Amino acid sequence: MKLESVLKEYHFPEEVSSILAATGIKDLYPPQAEAIQKGLLEGDNVLMAVPTAAGKTLMAELCMLKSVLHKAGRCLYIAPLKALASEKYEDFKKKYDSFGIKIGIATGDLDSPNKFLNRYQILIATAEKVDSLLRSRAKWLLDSLSVVVLDEIHFINDEERGPTLEILTARLKQLNPKLQILALSATISNAKEMAGWLNANLITSEWRPIPLKEGVYFDEKITFNHDGIKLIREDPPDEISKLASDTLKGKGQVLIFVNSRRSAQAASKQVSDSVGRLLNEDERRQLTVIAKDILGATGDATKVCRKLAEVVVSGAAFHHAGLKPRQRKLVEDNFKKNLIKVICSTPTLAAGVNLPARRAIIRDCKRFESGLGSAYIPTSEYKQCAGRAGRPQYDEYGEAVLIAKSFSESNLLFDRYINATPEPIVSKLANESALRIHILASLAGGFVHDVNGMFDFISHTFLAYQKQTYNLIEVIGDIFDFLNREGFIEKHGFSYSATSLGALTSRLYIDPLTAMILREGLKKMDLGKSFSNIGLLHLMTCCPDSELLNVGRADHEELEVFLSSCQDELIFKEGETPILEDLYGFMSTLKTTWMLLRWIEEEKEELICDYFGIGPGDIYRHIEASQWLLHAAVLMAELLRFKKLTFVLDDLQERVHYGIKEELLELCRLKGVGRVRARNLFRKGFRKIADLKFATAEDLTKIPAIGKALAADILDQVSGRRKKARLQEEIKEAVE
Repeated sequence: MKLESVLKEYHFPEEVSSILAATGIKDLYPPQAEAIQKGLLEGDNVLMAVPTAAGKTLMAELCMLKSVLHKAGRCLYIAPLKALASEKYEDFKKKYDSFGIKIGIATGDLDSPNKFLNRYQILIATAEKVDSLLRSRAKWLLDSLSVVVLDEIHFINDEERGPTLEILTARLKQLNPKLQILALSATISNAKEMAGWLNANLITSEWRPIPLKEGVYFDEKITFNHDGIKLIREDPPDEISKLASDTLKGKGQVLIFVNSRRSAQAASKQVSDSVGRLLNEDERRQLTVIAKDILGATGDATKVCRKLAEVVVSGAAFHHAGLKPRQRKLVEDNFKKNLIKVICSTPTLAAGVNLPARRAIIRDCKRFESGLGSAYIPTSEYKQCAGRAGRPQYDEYGEAVLIAKSFSESNLLFDRYINATPEPIVSKLANESALRIHILASLAGGFVHDVNGMFDFISHTFLAYQKQTYNLIEVIGDIFDFLNREGFIEKHGFSYSATSLGALTSRLYIDPLTAMILREGLKKMDLGKSFSNIGLLHLMTCCPDSELLNVGRADHEELEVFLSSCQDELIFKEGETPILEDLYGFMSTLKTTWMLLRWIEEEKEELICDYFGIGPGDIYRHIEASQWLLHAAVLMAELLRFKKLTFVLDDLQERVHYGIKEELLELCRLKGVGRVRARNLFRKGFRKIADLKFATAEDLTKIPAIGKALAADILDQVSGRRKKARLQEEIKEAVE
């Protein structure tokens, strides 16, 4: 089927034809042609369960464009991860911005829906952000929505993100029955069941534009499932370096999947020498520049950053959640440019941005699982990793290679992964914590008003479609009683409505148990309980929505010492909240508190990372979670009319954001001045913004980490603040 003929048949403007022609696409792939034939451009719901790179995104684009151009519709593209949403936003904007289609992205603060979002014709967002918009009663979204694209629909199987995606899908189905749904995935074994739930026409296919060879490497040869044996005769002594060198010599790129962050870093170092030998001078020069960018300009690089920069110079890299988002993006972007040749990663990369490679090596098929020890990874995870093999426009085929340690293990890997089908997608909504959060959101958003309304809504979920509702009547009834008893909702006859506390909790996107803990902690402080920043930080770690550090046996002695130094400052003691009821949970809260305390005392990132065994990305994830909980505590204190506490919490929130002592708060409010530059300014005598009144650009450029452009910007900001203060004074005098 010709793309041009499809565009003509469905009356797409010439400009769209030109935009798509520039991408080089002429013929539709078989799954794409089937989607058109099954009503994709006629408003029918469609589920495409087809391999990576088989053209799912183009079908989403055509579906949305037709709705926007022919029906003046509004389209929503829901991605499971922020990085994936950003990638789609950049791609769509590059293609269609000049054509006049307004494309927006929403992945930001959960309780601050941008009032301008309703101007976009295509909005790309995470499920959490869209759920937040609906909780904030963004009626414009529901009223005008014509198409929703659910990318990576298999994330419904995810324990953490699945319930929100499922609730959101069910909500949209219930409130807007005319809405067209396009669901996309590469790995659904029970696709027919999911299509039934979505009332969607199903397209399934094993067809790939780049054929995939799957095999197992053992004893210097890869045995493929259908393509014979390939000998690997390379010089490096280790297996992954042999496999990487073989691919690179054929002008391919490599993704290596391992089971832990530490393994990803070690594996990248292991392959870097053999990769580096195959680089040309221009590539070496460009990679040196990238390595400097990874280290940053402030001289505050951590050991993880230095390790990454060290291997990047040789054309290798590692990728995991311990890196900062900016560093991960640098790795991804330069892999796409074929400057970085090999990435060693945890499996999270397979579920993220689109990074195809000639060969995907799955080195580790086991990883440590709490309570299970070393366990085999799911088949679906292997399929996600394997699906990354094969670069469109570059490769004639892709190779997914497992590594066996023995001949018998080789047979096992064939049976467990290559010849197996992925596990079926199963709803995770029956989790009581997820139900508690979403029942409150349904009541606060005005979507349901009683227990019967909640049952009716649940009937639209995948959970109900899979007939997992055998004990839900009792569970939902208990949750209504709990929310009523704890003051989140109030009863009016047989109906319920959210209280101020319930509405705030829903808008903040926090677990009602978190709200209860914050409420009780704030009440204790208002009644005279002594506290400090340590106590406030510990209060945040007691909440279910907090990120907590893992604790090992070696940590206990030092944590006991830390506890003895701050016990009187803690707002909740051992056993007083659910997380504090067991020793491990209590120790986790202490360790996390200690890490956050050292952060706001301006300890270097490197020292924090080394001491707590974490990466810089982990620090920022904990900062983000703590900031949000402190923000929630501020609003909770306002609701409870504990005015004095709001000032203390506000200052602590800013200190956590910047990682600074209290004396730097004012300087850090200048744009472009973070913890390092603020401390440098402070040391040079600029302790307040007022101290900068008479500074010159030359004075500021003498301060480490402040260049000419930033110096000029700081002086502009100071001047602007002076003018604003003077104007406010004049207004005040005029009023008096």
